[in-house]
Amino acid sequence: MLNEFAYSCIDAAGQDGKGVISATDRIDAMAKLRARGLTVTYLAEKQKKQKVKMSFRKGFNDQDLYNMARELSTLQRSGIRIDKAFELLIQSTAKQDLKDIISLVLADVKAGRGIAQSFENTGRFNPFVISMINVGEAVGDLHSAFENVAQYLRFQIQFKSEIRNALTYPVFLIFASIVTFIFIFNFIVPRFFSIFGTKTEALPLPAKILFTMSGWFTFTNLGIMLGLAIAVFVLKKLYPTKVRLPNLYAYLVRAPVVGTLIIQLELSRFSYSMYSMLKSGVEFIKALTMSATVIQNERIRGPVTSLVGQIKEGKKIADVFSQVHFLPDIVPNMLRVGEESGSLKEIFFELYQIFDERFKNSIKRVLTLLEPLIIIVMGLIVGFIVITLILTVMSVSSIKL
Repeated sequence: MLNEFAYSCIDAAGQDGKGVISATDRIDAMAKLRARGLTVTYLAEKQKKQKVKMSFRKGFNDQDLYNMARELSTLQRSGIRIDKAFELLIQSTAKQDLKDIISLVLADVKAGRGIAQSFENTGRFNPFVISMINVGEAVGDLHSAFENVAQYLRFQIQFKSEIRNALTYPVFLIFASIVTFIFIFNFIVPRFFSIFGTKTEALPLPAKILFTMSGWFTFTNLGIMLGLAIAVFVLKKLYPTKVRLPNLYAYLVRAPVVGTLIIQLELSRFSYSMYSMLKSGVEFIKALTMSATVIQNERIRGPVTSLVGQIKEGKKIADVFSQVHFLPDIVPNMLRVGEESGSLKEIFFELYQIFDERFKNSIKRVLTLLEPLIIIVMGLIVGFIVITLILTVMSVSSIKL
């Protein structure tokens, strides 16, 4: 039975394209598209109407990839052939999407393609992971390659977990504040001002401001905003290439406090990536190119990527890094020592530890100030509401009802 698969691709001329192809399964669809000389960037079976909701679920996450890498590393260390390892992994994997991806990799491996190339053909793994596997394949040590991938993914998982844990209480405070204000502006304030009817001209200025604010925070307006947010989310999921939202993260790097946090976060990721790459035997230029893709902020990634060309021209690594304005002085200074001593791998690990510690300490300080700041702001708003209501009651004699 043939199924329809929607795909996005890049043709031999470098042009983007998309369409629908009929095939028995994902592997067959991928094979047909490659036979046309297309590089597939997205491939998914077209769902029935009643199954559209499934497309909003993320197929697998970093934890799933970490488990996959650890299991492959263990199987390779035990001496099991790579194709047999993939077959065992398919049997033990619970998530269907990940099973399909591993099946694609296995099909390519059985067709004679390299391990790294097989992973890259799926379009679901970042360049860092592909490069690590490529190096391990080249030196005949896939066990270490998958182990390094697992360590990198574990670092990512722990990093995200620490950030989520640190933000739990502030997010709860913000949520509680929003719920409180919604209740006040929809139940308390409207009932209070209902005694004045529609004649609000004689109200004191603070009362007019409060009355106007209560008109903004109605359930109707909140429902419209929520509906718009859901609509944008749905369109972003269905048409990711057409719906482009403003990249606020790129501009936050210029903010006084937040910008410093972003730089520390991105440099921590970059340094760990460089350490992992150099540890696996990747040459410096390729390691720098691949590690730059780990940086998510465009305004930081651009200057770092531009360093590759200068280093290829023969310039010293430390001198090139010293030209990047947002890098702390400790980066070129330590790189100069590592360049002279031939220990760049260890230097990048030291830089990772330094920026990781700075980021965590900065987050703790910011959150220590953020929690009372939220309480103070909430108290000021509630105090404004209470004082306004009191002033309105005190001046009720001058208001014609």
